[in-house]
Order: sequence, then C-alpha cells, then structure tokens
Amino acid sequence: MLMKLAVSLLALSVPGALAAQHTHAPAPAQGQGGAQMPESMRIEHDHIHHTLEAATQAPGAVGAAARELAAVLGPHFERENQIALPPLGALPILARGDMPADADVILAMTDSLRAELPHMLEEHVQIDAAAKKLEAVAREYGAAEAERMASELQLHARTEQEVTYPTALLIGDLIRARRGQQH
Repeated sequence: MLMKLAVSLLALSVPGALAAQHTHAPAPAQGQGGAQMPESMRIEHDHIHHTLEAATQAPGAVGAAARELAAVLGPHFERENQIALPPLGALPILARGDMPADADVILAMTDSLRAELPHMLEEHVQIDAAAKKLEAVAREYGAAEAERMASELQLHARTEQEVTYPTALLIGDLIRARRGQQH
C-alpha cells in the first residue's frame, strides 16, 4: 500500500509540474553514488532552466526580477538535485519489489532531505516571493514567457512540498522497512 501511494504521488508530481533551475547549468540527472532523478523531471528542469536564463537576459525590470529569482533558486535547486530528486529514480525498482543497488546512497540522501526539509521549506517562501514579483513585473511589461514560467514555478514549489519531498522521504522509509530497519 505504501508503494502504491508513493507511485501515485510521483505520477501526480510529474505531468505539468515544472521545476526551476539556477542559471549556470542544467540540472544534473545523477545524484551521489549513481542515484538518478527521473528523466521526465530532468527534461522539465532543463526547460525551466532555459526559460529562466532567457528571462535573466531581458533588459530592465523583467531581467532584474528574473535575476533576483535566479539568485534564490540557485543554491536551493542545487541542493534539491543532490538529495531530493535522485531518490525518485528508485520508484520503478521499488515498485517491482526489488531493492535499488544504491539503497545506502538513497538512504543518505533521504536522511539529509528529512534533516534539511525545514530550511528548504523556508527557502520556498523566498522563492515564492521572488516568483510572484517576476510574474507581476513580467505581466506589466508584456513578457508572457517569463510571466508563465514564474506562475508555473509557484505551482512547482507547491508540488514539491505536497508531493515530491514526501515521496522522496517515503522511498527512504520503504527501503528501511524492507530491510527491517528503524528510522
């Protein structure tokens, strides 16, 4: 039952939920020790990365607001790509009833996520404020793509809080349960 819930939660988190990425490089598809985020999430991250990168190059208020957003997103999403998204790649393996070969690495990631979650959620408040500012400025100056990205980013942050992070934590819990370990 726990696995059905985790798989259902992941299915809800992927379609249409766009992730954001800092403006220096696309999100890595692989975390520590070989654990990989789902390809669909990597593609969405790349799309948002390119959209945000373009917005940071815009002149005037739109570019300035996009750069402010990129500044708060960078460290947050770098850490997220290290500890929150790679465990999700284990879902198909766990759903088959198998144990991922890198289970110890995944447990280290999910333990870090659990410990850092309050801070990551605090960062979401800053990200949401910056995304709302970019959305308003972009609307005022007719920058439809930047406005759309900022709106989608706000939804993405909610999806992370409601689906992505809890699913990653459940993956760690499931691995421990299958091993007969306590948290």
